[in-house]
This record gives sequence, structure tokens and C-alpha cells, in this order.
Amino acid sequence: MMSSKNSFEEVEKLLQEVGAKIEELIAKAAEATGEAQIEIEKKIKDLNLNKESLEKEFQKRKQSFEKSYNENFKNAEPDFLKSRDHVVLAFHHLVQAVKSVFSK
Repeated sequence: MMSSKNSFEEVEKLLQEVGAKIEELIAKAAEATGEAQIEIEKKIKDLNLNKESLEKEFQKRKQSFEKSYNENFKNAEPDFLKSRDHVVLAFHHLVQAVKSVFSK
């Protein structure tokens, strides 16, 4: 999950950068005049729609992944606990074997 968490953070950072670039374009549009301003405002509107669409899709996928991850973890947790118990038991047997070898 650590890698996925970093990936989610990376995508969120990219979306924030896109938002910042759109804000820069808005500032430039305010300086532009005439037809250039109209064209820039149209592109800004399109970019905002695309950004919102990407953010919604990202949130949907992130929630889906987290739900799937949590379900899989819940299903695997009993197996992890069994494995832990077996490792502890094996370690105790190993300690007993070493004690037995050195006590002779």
C-alpha cells in the first residue's frame, strides 16, 4: 500500500499543478484583449472541465482501490496470524533443538 499511497499523492500533486497552471492562464487572459481573450477563456473553460473530470475519475478509482485493498487485507489477516503462530512455534522448536545439542 505504501507504493500505492505514494502514487496517489503523486497524482494529487499533478492535479494541483494543473490547477495552478489554469490559474496562470486565467491571469494571462485578464491581460489579453479581444479575440485572444475569448479564445483563452474558452480554453480555460475546457481545461477546467477536463480537470474536474480527471479529479472525479481519480477519486472514484482511489476509493475503489482502497475498498478492494481493505477487503483483501481483512481476508488475508487470519492467514497472517496463523503464519505468525507457526513461525513462533518453529522458533521455539529451534531454541529447544539448540539447547538439546549444547546440553549433551
